[in-house]
Amino acid sequence: MTLVVVDQGEKSMLESILAVNYTLHLFTNDVSAEEAPDALTEADFTEATFTGYASKALTGGEWTVTAGDPAVGEYAVQAFVASEDQSPQTVYGYFVTKTAGGELLWFESFVDDEGDPDPITIQYNGEAIRVTPRLTLADAQD
Repeated sequence: MTLVVVDQGEKSMLESILAVNYTLHLFTNDVSAEEAPDALTEADFTEATFTGYASKALTGGEWTVTAGDPAVGEYAVQAFVASEDQSPQTVYGYFVTKTAGGELLWFESFVDDEGDPDPITIQYNGEAIRVTPRLTLADAQD
């Protein structure tokens, strides 16, 4: 027998998952999802260090969750802004850890419209990287 999770069930599950506090980080090493992603941990990511950078708290229950196929949980846009001119730092994407315990939960590399890697370089005062944290839950079968 095949388990079927209906759209409203996906929404309810996402709401439960996203009720926990998380921390959003930027990473500066080129981590690839094709390189054994199941074995990755938070130690595999080099966190950004540009002046003005600080990880962001994602408060549980503050996500907007929408039912559908897939169901989507989305957090408000988070801006990471350089506070002075500095040596350039290349940022490849973001990763999310559980605030309590710090374990890696998911990550996303920055890509262009064709799906190719598209890292962002921060160097000058006022430059920013804006991230909209998002998590989806689909009812696809394995």
